[in-house]
This record gives sequence, C-alpha cells and structure tokens, in this order.
Amino acid sequence: MTTLPITSVYVAVFGLLFMLFTIRVGLVRMRTGISFMDGGNEILLRRIRAHGNFIETVPLALALIALTEINGASAIFVHGMAATLLIARLIHYVTLQVKPLALTRAVGMLGTFAVYLSCAGWLLSKTV
Repeated sequence: MTTLPITSVYVAVFGLLFMLFTIRVGLVRMRTGISFMDGGNEILLRRIRAHGNFIETVPLALALIALTEINGASAIFVHGMAATLLIARLIHYVTLQVKPLALTRAVGMLGTFAVYLSCAGWLLSKTV
C-alpha cells in the first residue's frame, strides 16, 4: 500500500482551515440574517470570495503535491510545496478580509501558481 505521509498532514491542515473559513461565512450569515448570496454586505462578500477562492485553488494544488510525493519527490520538495501553498493561501485569505486590493493578494496567488508550476514541471520531467 502506498501512503502519502507528508501530503496527508497538509490535507488535514487545509481541511481544518476550510472548516474555519466556512464557519466564518456562516457566522456573518447568522449575525446579519442573510441566508443567500451576500445581501450587499461587504464583510460577507469578502468572506464568501475568500472561501470560494480557497476551494477553487487548493484541491488541484494538493492533488499535484500528492502526485509528486507518490512519484518519489524528495521530502524537502513536498514539504516546500505544501508549506508554500499554506503560506500563500493564508496571505491571500487575510488580505481579502483586510484590504482586498493590497499587493499581498497577488503574492498569495503567485505563491499558489508557483506550487502549480513547480509540481506540474516536476511531474512532467519524471513522467514524459
């Protein structure tokens, strides 16, 4: 049986973050009584988008990281990619909450793209 000990830890951490981000959306919904869409509430809109962007970007990155680990990438590479993703997604999430147009939002996305490119490149170099 093949295991993914490194990726598994990070998937668990991202799962907990996803729950936290979901709860943060729900709390604003409860406080405002807005049960659908954002109702024009900027705080709710920011939380919805940060949550949505997280779910739009993290699964593919984790799949790429898992595939590098299962295909023999070094532990340093796998940890580096997963830690980069974690830091990038936290920077992006916090920026959307505080100041959506700040440069750190782009830093978060660039970090995520770096993980996509690095893992995809590694996989292509090993399998093609």
